[in-house]
Amino acid sequence: MKKLLALVLALTMAFALVACGNNNGGNAGNNGGSNAGDTTGGDTTGGDTTGGEEMRITLITMDQMDVHWVKLAKAAQAKVDELAGQGKNIVYNWTAPEKKDNAQQIAMIEAAVNDGSDVIIIAVNDSTACNDALQEALNKGIKLIYVDATSTLEASATFATDNYAAGAEAGKAMLGYLSDKGLSEGTIGLVSAQAGVQSCIDRVDGFVSAFEGSKFTMSEVQYSDGDAVKAQELTNALINDGVIAVYGANDGATTGAGNATKEANSNGNSIICVGFDNSSSNRGLVRDGSLLAFMAQNPNVMGEKSIEAAVALLEGEALSETQVDTGVSVVTIDNVDQFED
Repeated sequence: MKKLLALVLALTMAFALVACGNNNGGNAGNNGGSNAGDTTGGDTTGGDTTGGEEMRITLITMDQMDVHWVKLAKAAQAKVDELAGQGKNIVYNWTAPEKKDNAQQIAMIEAAVNDGSDVIIIAVNDSTACNDALQEALNKGIKLIYVDATSTLEASATFATDNYAAGAEAGKAMLGYLSDKGLSEGTIGLVSAQAGVQSCIDRVDGFVSAFEGSKFTMSEVQYSDGDAVKAQELTNALINDGVIAVYGANDGATTGAGNATKEANSNGNSIICVGFDNSSSNRGLVRDGSLLAFMAQNPNVMGEKSIEAAVALLEGEALSETQVDTGVSVVTIDNVDQFED
């Protein structure tokens, strides 16, 4: 009788342990949390980590304050979730400096390597500053994909706006507005994000190319670090120096330039402003006439396509396209309502 009782108790304890083990295993795939913009790092797990080979993908953007990067990361997360629903085992992490900082980006690349990332998707602040860290990642067999801004190292794929062509479109738009006012000469102020950011360099060069052969001159490029308040201060100084128009090469630069133009024009000036990037601030400036046009990129396409490419590479597939222009639209008062988030 005692032996029978002991056997029953042992079986009961064994079933209890199995039940506890199953509950813990079932929750393991849900312990990762969203890390959008968290500079400390972290994982967002897509799908059941117990099924399929794990794929670790890290997205590193220039900063976490620009709405462009928020949209890109959100689209990447949506694609991860979609693929997880198809049984893909993806551990996805978005990380970025609070503001553009080369040293922080390098540290984040190194952290991604140490964390065992299989693919790094990155928009570099500077075309060469991160090269050593990125080369170390490549040496370890990690795949590299660029979104929006590239370094001089070769990557498996790039999904970005043709920034030179987009800048030229902005220049053509500016020329049209200047012509409408009967202006054929004068100085145009240039406000960008940060020296060395290739995407912004291309946007400025493309913009300037539209004025070749004209009598217009360009100011020296003013660098705002993508900060709207700093960009507004820089634009105020340009307006005080007598510029007739201002061009912003990214979201923060455009918002700051637009706010400065709004203030100047309310005091009797007639400054023309054209810029870059779709944000609620810039849409508001278009609606009140302070900003006449901005170039809207497609960060959602960058996010989605980069994740698709990362998964394809890890599954041994050849990419059908490795250099993808994700396009741009000219947003004015006539179509701004079509570009709501």
